[in-house]
Amino acid sequence: MSFNIRNIREISNDPLTKFTNSLAKKLSKFLVGQELDKLENKEDIYSDGQDIDSVIKLHSLNSTKYFDFINEYFPPFEPDGDKLRLWIRGTNLGNYLKDWTEFDRTINLHGDPLLVDGTPFDLGIHTGGVKSIALRFNRPTSDLENQEYINPDSDVEVLGLATGISFFIRFRVFSVAGQGGYHRTLYQKKDDTSNALRISISDTGRLIFCVKRAGTEYRAQTTTNIITTNTVYDLWCTYDNSGNTLHIYLNNSDKALTDPGTLPFSTLTDDAYIMRFDQDGGYTYGDLYDFRVYREKVVSAAEVDNMWTNKWTIAAIPFGQVMVTNYWATSGTTPPTISYTDTSYTTLSWNTLLGGGSGGGTSFMSISYTVTSFTA
Repeated sequence: MSFNIRNIREISNDPLTKFTNSLAKKLSKFLVGQELDKLENKEDIYSDGQDIDSVIKLHSLNSTKYFDFINEYFPPFEPDGDKLRLWIRGTNLGNYLKDWTEFDRTINLHGDPLLVDGTPFDLGIHTGGVKSIALRFNRPTSDLENQEYINPDSDVEVLGLATGISFFIRFRVFSVAGQGGYHRTLYQKKDDTSNALRISISDTGRLIFCVKRAGTEYRAQTTTNIITTNTVYDLWCTYDNSGNTLHIYLNNSDKALTDPGTLPFSTLTDDAYIMRFDQDGGYTYGDLYDFRVYREKVVSAAEVDNMWTNKWTIAAIPFGQVMVTNYWATSGTTPPTISYTDTSYTTLSWNTLLGGGSGGGTSFMSISYTVTSFTA
């Protein structure tokens, strides 16, 4: 028995067969194009997995929310949106992270960090599944250990500061031992030789906050070794121009401070770095959940307490009563409230402000939830 290979691979001359084959090719090209578009969509965290292992792990980080509608629920609303100059959440992989402020800056993600389950931290918005997620940097098993960090394209500077500046960092570390001859660093930025800033952890677990403004250094460190490994912390560092006052709040506690003495600032100028000091060392092995910078705003103790209470915003919203999970910072002062007692409603919907402030014109996003059940 013999076969004519040429006849096997050639398409039939039958018009219907040729039409069907042509249609199949076009459909295949269209479907492949759609899949490529999805892979290029940086808002799809599943498409942002840098390898197959990451993508598979991402699919297991699922969360659910059950609204009982006995409580009032508040759309998250960040006051002073024009003061919130940088906001990073550890919620996606890829080459870039999203800036959740209205400034929409470019935030470069370097290395090969992992998106991980943030347990035991609970944001208070998920009743089932994973309660929080975070980005893990510089794990010992990474091929790029001590090369993983965030480099935001940011004009969040000490230079020209008129009122003050505040930083919020929700983090967890797995080592406080020095790295490459430097303290493990949470944030640092050098504007020029006379203006710089650093937030770091000493090799004994003290928090350090240093500001160099117009050539003068203002330094503070906690009086005790308060950072332990594998613990999630809410950290606020504030600098007030009036009196050049520094505060370090850890888990809603205003800490006693002392002078750590002269410490180096990075030799790198202009760029800001998160989870490293500079190219030589200070890389942090740990998880980043949330990072924010308020420029020309000194966050008050009451606002620190608000964030500690609701885990989302400096606005006065109770824990567990945040309505939505993905949103932009907005300019304003009072969050709207939503409450329902009439069980005839089947859909909740409202508009939330996305723009405004120094970012330009205003725009609105429509939000809608389908009500599937009520609790008496």
